[in-house]
Amino acid sequence: MAERASLEVPEQRVPDALLLQEVPNVRAAIGWALEQQEVVVGLQLARFCLGSWMSQGRISEAEGMLERLLTQSWQSGAQSVLFGPRAVVLYAFGSILLGRGKTERAEAVAREALSRAQRSEDHCGICSALAILGQIAQRGGNLDEAAAFFAESDEHTTLGGCSDLRGFTLRNLAELARLRGDLVRATTLYEQALVVVQAKGMTFNIALFTTLLGHLASQQHNYTLAKSRYRESLIVFRSFDSPPFIAWCLEGFAAALTAERQYAQAARLCAAAVTMRKQMQTPLPPAERDAFEQTIATAKTALGEPAFAEEWTTGTELTQDQAIGYALSDECT
Repeated sequence: MAERASLEVPEQRVPDALLLQEVPNVRAAIGWALEQQEVVVGLQLARFCLGSWMSQGRISEAEGMLERLLTQSWQSGAQSVLFGPRAVVLYAFGSILLGRGKTERAEAVAREALSRAQRSEDHCGICSALAILGQIAQRGGNLDEAAAFFAESDEHTTLGGCSDLRGFTLRNLAELARLRGDLVRATTLYEQALVVVQAKGMTFNIALFTTLLGHLASQQHNYTLAKSRYRESLIVFRSFDSPPFIAWCLEGFAAALTAERQYAQAARLCAAAVTMRKQMQTPLPPAERDAFEQTIATAKTALGEPAFAEEWTTGTELTQDQAIGYALSDECT
């Protein structure tokens, strides 16, 4: 099933609903692979399970399993058949560490991985390690250094035929362009990344990149396109039952509605997003907090306290499906 999940032909892939049902079995199989030191099986299954781990917010669990798999793969002297899956696991592990604020640990892992990959001419591993180092440089405000890391990382996707990583290297380049204020280039790169993950059938990442394109459309004041992007993403995130990402999408949707002066709808979606994050204990990332609080403040000022409070209360009482249904309804067009 894991092999079928990554097939290039869409008609032959395993349906997303079935993949989600099998996640407990996949986790059990990875546990067995770790105990038996079946590195090939473990890496292949981890690649299969990554989207579900991320979508369900099982970050701590993913971090532990990926670290053990990565360590075992290095200790085993794995053959080249492992390079692709191991590079995907490395990239995911590094991204999780950075997302959890473990920057020093992420850099140490990336440096060690880069050294090992260079010695074995593992282009996919080099690609992932450089991508992690680029993200660290970017977070530190060293955009020129990040650009060099990301450009070299992208080159190694071609040298190693790392098709599973191509979407992420393009995403890194796109995010760098966005930070530099080049929204047109950022949009082009994200669109290219979207085409790559669509061809690979990486459904969760399709929704991820589509949401990011929604954010870019909103930044360029194309709110109609932004809301269309968010609607596409919400439908996919709902199929994964992923409250943190649904909340993230609703927050962007609310910002677009606020820009169009649809304050009541924005207030209701903001309240729904806040409620989901509280229930899942997945707070808004610090980098996104100011913009979201500004959306809420703008809606509150425009509506006035009584009307805002009423919409907020209504939003907090929405179930996840009701919140999505409201965003998809004519009231939010």
